[in-house]
Amino acid sequence: MDTTRVQKLNTRTDSPDGKCVLYVMSRDQRVADNHALIAAQQKAIEHALPLAVIFCLQPKSGNRSREHFEWMLEGLREVETQLSALSIPFLMLIGDAKTTLPGLIHHTNTLAVYFDMNPLRGPRKLQKKIAEEAPYDVFVVDTHNVVPIWTVSEKQEYAARTIRTKLSKLLPQYISEPQKIQSHPHHWPGSVKSIKTLQPMIDALLEDIPSNGQTFSFKSGEVSAHDALHLFISKRLSGYAQARNDPHDDGQSGLSPYLHFGQLSRLRATLEVEYAAAQDTSLRADADVFLEELNVRSSLSDNYCYYNSHYDSLLGAPDWAQKTLAKHADDVREFDYTLKQLEDAQTHDPAWNAAQTQLVRTGKMHGYMRMYWAKKVLEWTKSPEDAHRILIRLNDFYSLDGGDPNGYVGILWSIAGLHDRPWFERPVYGTIRYMNYNGLKRKFLIDQYEKLFSE
Repeated sequence: MDTTRVQKLNTRTDSPDGKCVLYVMSRDQRVADNHALIAAQQKAIEHALPLAVIFCLQPKSGNRSREHFEWMLEGLREVETQLSALSIPFLMLIGDAKTTLPGLIHHTNTLAVYFDMNPLRGPRKLQKKIAEEAPYDVFVVDTHNVVPIWTVSEKQEYAARTIRTKLSKLLPQYISEPQKIQSHPHHWPGSVKSIKTLQPMIDALLEDIPSNGQTFSFKSGEVSAHDALHLFISKRLSGYAQARNDPHDDGQSGLSPYLHFGQLSRLRATLEVEYAAAQDTSLRADADVFLEELNVRSSLSDNYCYYNSHYDSLLGAPDWAQKTLAKHADDVREFDYTLKQLEDAQTHDPAWNAAQTQLVRTGKMHGYMRMYWAKKVLEWTKSPEDAHRILIRLNDFYSLDGGDPNGYVGILWSIAGLHDRPWFERPVYGTIRYMNYNGLKRKFLIDQYEKLFSE
């Protein structure tokens, strides 16, 4: 495995009396194409030790809904089954990871701990705490991006064009089939509680998490993720460059929840789409557009959150955007909607209402409409700070791929000029890029989209 994917978080060396190797699965909830699991197994086999995978089920995670947890747990049950077939136990810890994880690590007398990379503050803070206190090796592995985020760039990138240049030079050396996890040859001592056994504790945790009432039309899990990828390639990759921007046309990939929860790796999606384009050259242009979104845009989002701790605040916006928003903060708003009115899609704008209704009903919103949706909240609330707070709440509570770097960056792009440039000055927006309803009408049959979610 390419060792550039792996970073060591402390200066310890291998402890001669370590009894196992642990992989703390978090962002990348899959067995296949998982470089963190591969690295952990390699270390375990090298030292002839047992290997276990740990998952920490936290009592609360930002604005996430109960339905998000349930969907995630469905996929984790599949992970548990697949690992069991490979003689690798899956250990679920329930409660605050800052307490439960160090306790388990100490109890198992581990040789080394591996984490998958997450650019957000919470996971990185936990990893740092473990590494600082550990008398064993602690590693983090970027198995979420095709090219590791720290390899692409050592600083926050200005825009897609700057990271695209760097990424394009590196991608060829990383687009290759990863190793497969083998049946682990060293038996884990003792018994392990299954997710089924822990269900009463899980149910108690879920009771305290608010429900949004959603029922998802797509199934969770690694198998379903791969099925969705193959369906996209066979049915929607052709014509994707055009169809993806029409909210009425089901032309998007439908992969974002699987990518967010790591049930599908970006490397696997890249390999499969590249293979399809090589077999059918007419798909090349559509494949390039998809791979731009899959790799360039997602790497840009991870890059921003990795190098800027203000990713969920307007303080993370560029200086010019903060200044223009402050200048126009007191501008008169034609409409002033509350969180409840926005949540219930009770605005004067049928397109916005349709987008919000789609989000609430399905757990997804069309990507083009998400930009319009966010910009209008800036226009219809008391202040940029209120708009930002409301958008994070709505996105993370209702969107199945909420709480993700792509979401935080998308919101800041929409209302605070991140990765963008100043435009013509106007009320409320200042020089932030503007969108309006007439623009939607010019681009596609917006009334048909509205009808889909009007009842």
